[in-house]
Amino acid sequence: MDKELKDKLVECGFDVDTTLQRFMGNETLYFKFLKKLPADQNYKAFIEAVEKEDCEAAFRSGHTLKGVMSNLGVDGALQILVPMVEKLRANEAEGLQEELKEFRDRYEKAIVCIESL
Repeated sequence: MDKELKDKLVECGFDVDTTLQRFMGNETLYFKFLKKLPADQNYKAFIEAVEKEDCEAAFRSGHTLKGVMSNLGVDGALQILVPMVEKLRANEAEGLQEELKEFRDRYEKAIVCIESL
């Protein structure tokens, strides 16, 4: 991976080095899976459930999304999602609407970055 592409991904919130290790250095495989993230329906389900304050549904979709994002190294958005999922695990909705905005901003920045690859 050239430096310019790596720098772009890092700027968008990706942990490229750690994630490439997870993919055994196989950039082609990494990009194959990374490009599938925009189609993942868990993001949409998570947003809708949080907006409705449906903690159970938000936890399910958020927990799944957390796993996908973790495997792909989307650390910028993951930093916001992890505490949200833990609140949802405890069936707490307080403060989630405010956190949701920051999560959406970071996630959508990552998606724009992926789509530009």
